[in-house]
Amino acid sequence: MNIKELKNLKVNTEVNDLFGWVNTVRDHGGLTFIDLRDYDSFIQLVIDDNINEIEKIKNEFYISISGIFKKRDLGLENKKQEFGDYEIQVTNLNIVNKSKSLPFQIEDKIETDESIRLKYRYLDLRRNEMKQNILARSKVFKSIRNVMNEMNVLEIDTPTLIKSTPEGAKDFLVPSRKNPGTFYALPQSPQMYKQLFMMSGFPNYYQIAKCYRDEDSRKDRQPEFTQLDLEFSNANPNLVKNNVEKIIKSIFSEAFDIKINSSFPSLSFHDAVNLYGTDKPDLRIKETINDATNVFSNSNVSFIKDSIDNSGVFKYLFTPKILTRKEIDNFDALSKELGSNGLGWIKFENQNFSGPLTKHMSDDELSFVSSLGEGTFLFQVGNLLDISKTMDMLRTKLYERSEKEEHVFLWVEDFPYFEIENNILQPSHHPFTSPQNVEDFENNPIEAIALHYDLVLNGVELGSGSQRINNPDLQTLVLKKWGLSDSEIENRFGWFIEALSYGTPQHAGFAIGIDRLVAEVMKQHSIRDVIPFPKTQSGMDPLTDAPTTLDADLLEEYNLKVIDDNE
Repeated sequence: MNIKELKNLKVNTEVNDLFGWVNTVRDHGGLTFIDLRDYDSFIQLVIDDNINEIEKIKNEFYISISGIFKKRDLGLENKKQEFGDYEIQVTNLNIVNKSKSLPFQIEDKIETDESIRLKYRYLDLRRNEMKQNILARSKVFKSIRNVMNEMNVLEIDTPTLIKSTPEGAKDFLVPSRKNPGTFYALPQSPQMYKQLFMMSGFPNYYQIAKCYRDEDSRKDRQPEFTQLDLEFSNANPNLVKNNVEKIIKSIFSEAFDIKINSSFPSLSFHDAVNLYGTDKPDLRIKETINDATNVFSNSNVSFIKDSIDNSGVFKYLFTPKILTRKEIDNFDALSKELGSNGLGWIKFENQNFSGPLTKHMSDDELSFVSSLGEGTFLFQVGNLLDISKTMDMLRTKLYERSEKEEHVFLWVEDFPYFEIENNILQPSHHPFTSPQNVEDFENNPIEAIALHYDLVLNGVELGSGSQRINNPDLQTLVLKKWGLSDSEIENRFGWFIEALSYGTPQHAGFAIGIDRLVAEVMKQHSIRDVIPFPKTQSGMDPLTDAPTTLDADLLEEYNLKVIDDNE
């Protein structure tokens, strides 16, 4: 019997074989009070000291009891608990399983190192806060399947042992024992397989897919993660976005009881970066980044003028707060951590200017600053993309988020097809995305725009999608512009290009990060708190100590050898 079932009982009814964990024990001399906890409820137990084994009971012992279901005395109710008006007078108690001393308390808002929580994740998941996160995740899965059935979208699974065809991140590789010297890869996404379904004649597809990327973990990334994968035949970006909005609204309504009524606005990549400093802006912050390039284009400050003359921009934020020098220095340090050369600033207070550059500025420039009112003027000058991280950081730290709007969505589109990461050219989405204009892409791929669209919620990228390439010649061209040789294209993607050659329909799709969605709605700082058994930032699993070394015999069976760097 579980505690929830007690609501079906009348007062003074006998209870048999009620199971749960001992949450707290209170000895009142002659009587012992226990808060019994199970999966989703609490109830107080009242136990005479003559009950067998009561003196042995400690927190997190798993017990079964029998007794009488009673109403608590007037004034002794606990209104914070569902069964706070009731208690059980225990007549029999049995210790099912004892518990060792706990590494941390089973309660919310604990101040315990995350590594300890992950090492004892099975205990961490007993905490109500974590339990609610996992329940929310389960509700999301259920709501996804419900709305997909309503939309007549087919749930189809894809392989998890595939050919290594990198999509930007590093693959996790799996050696093949039966085929020595060869390897499978774990999928970074089901991308090519879901496109194959469209080539096969299926009208649509979805999958709650496990994906794997061998990259550094962050608060919003994991080596292993879960996404809702979608693909639609005879589709364009508008159809996909409309479907995604319907799915998102249904998930929020069914899983979280949150109504999202309005359609999602759209913003180009350039406008997002220009106004907010990022391609995933938090629109709960109403203030935007301002441009004063024209005002400072003839500045007497050489680095400002030189930067603007070289196609740079002058971006600023203004706050009526007179920031202290310590606050400004902290912002300056943060900007340098983001790759900036430093932060410019001017304070205007009591009709006086202060700041290291004010004596070099013209009357027109100072007049512009003073026209904003008293306060602090913070600025950066340079290439828009180079200074955008600093301006985004300043915007999010200077201004308050609107409390009236809890969940603000935004479509960001018109992304550059390619981006440069660590001096390496990479597709901003993946190399199966169609360019907006094939001729522009062929002539100048660096400046080309992709038919790629992201969905952002409160400054978090929930997912990405694109119009797919359905022409084998265009797919080959994209891979060549990426820098792959003919042999690399054939080796990595030849089978896929071959498949495109047999009457492939127009198709488009999307993927939603379920971990990120649940974390944002449940107001969790990290997606690790909504994943049942996550990895640390270094990719380790403290619970099982994975990854681990393997015995020499097993390595030999797989035709593998570990090479010591020191040898």
